[in-house]
Amino acid sequence: MHKDLAMPHGGAVSRRLAGYVAGAWYLFVKTALWALCKVLFRLRLEGREHEPARGPFIVAANHASAIDPPIVGIALRHQAAYMAKHELLQAPVLGPLLRSIGVFPVRRGEPDRKAIRRSLEVLDAGRVLVMFPEGTRSHDGRLRAPEPGAAMIALRTGAPVLPAAVINSHRILPKGAHWPKMQQVTVRMGPPLAVPKIEGRLDHETLEEWGNRIIAEIEKLLPRDQQRVKQ
Repeated sequence: MHKDLAMPHGGAVSRRLAGYVAGAWYLFVKTALWALCKVLFRLRLEGREHEPARGPFIVAANHASAIDPPIVGIALRHQAAYMAKHELLQAPVLGPLLRSIGVFPVRRGEPDRKAIRRSLEVLDAGRVLVMFPEGTRSHDGRLRAPEPGAAMIALRTGAPVLPAAVINSHRILPKGAHWPKMQQVTVRMGPPLAVPKIEGRLDHETLEEWGNRIIAEIEKLLPRDQQRVKQ
């Protein structure tokens, strides 16, 4: 009887220990990246006062370079989880490293139920999820039209959306580049966008409306040369 009672306690201790180790590792990686980005890219952070004191919330940022995900993570006070394309997590060294700091895979171009479920679990646990509403990198640094994913996750959970603009990263490591160029990068955050929780069916019009609202909040933070081309 005593042994049976002790097992859950041991399991709880193991989970707490695993959580502590994961948190310490995340902090180590974040600190190392912060120092690197401060030296290489003269990283500037603006609007950090807008970051909520606690989760759950979604960070929605523009995406113009492969360095955007770690730079957004550095800018946050909270530990965050991220989506990344499935192929990136299959790399021999990079894949395990990314997984160790909370990155999980998403298959682009198709509804990925596993990635959606993981996203909902992150937010249900009161944590922070980083998303890039455009769905893929911009070729020229300009903001693109949104895919429905970020709006869908936000509406399903009712989690507020913290808009973040990554400025000038497209000049450091643009799509197709192999070596970075030294440029100053700024991460600018804006006031969170309140989003209603909708448990019923989400129609195309609702997803489009909220996707455009999220993108518009990001666009307010971007310089003119990274905003969408006006039609």
